[in-house]
Amino acid sequence: METSVVVTIIVALITAVIGPAVLEYVKSKIRKNEEGDDPMYEELESDSLINEQLQYLQEQIKSDRIWIMQFHNGGHYYSSGVSIKKFSFFYEVDGVGVSPVRDKFQNVPTSFFSRAIKEIADNEELCVNNMKDESQHTYGLRDTAESTGCQSLFIAALKTPSGKLHGAFGVEYVKEPKGFTEEQKDEIRDTANYVSGILELIHKYK
Repeated sequence: METSVVVTIIVALITAVIGPAVLEYVKSKIRKNEEGDDPMYEELESDSLINEQLQYLQEQIKSDRIWIMQFHNGGHYYSSGVSIKKFSFFYEVDGVGVSPVRDKFQNVPTSFFSRAIKEIADNEELCVNNMKDESQHTYGLRDTAESTGCQSLFIAALKTPSGKLHGAFGVEYVKEPKGFTEEQKDEIRDTANYVSGILELIHKYK
């Protein structure tokens, strides 16, 4: 049996068995929280679970950096009072020798990355196998990638059950450009779905 087939079977088993168990665990924690447990402690447990998922994925696909960003309000426009749409990185894991970038992406107006965000909203993902290859569409991210060291990037959308985009799940290769295989993309999508489900339960997205 080919290695790619074995990997596909393993991913399917994880999706069918471990995924629901993880979400049920988080649901039980949130139910306990609603009954009066410490909300800070419960959120820390969920954060720990998410970070474990990121670290596991990083080991599986040998990536250099993985992050999760979420959208949020960032004040209001003076003239209209309408909320300013921003995003921040809330989770990040980095490989050995790779610098974190979370501090660079706090309270960032969505308008700075509108092309990339629109691509994710429309197609549920974005992929750039080589940021330095000028023949590839980088959705306005090439300059940012140069400043963070990102050479290859895959982003999966985080959506609510009703289909609203509430964040994004990004995977990067920094040390050298690497094309993402279909098996790797599937693993990233699966992990993003799990994480989105956990965040949905924490924040009770509709």
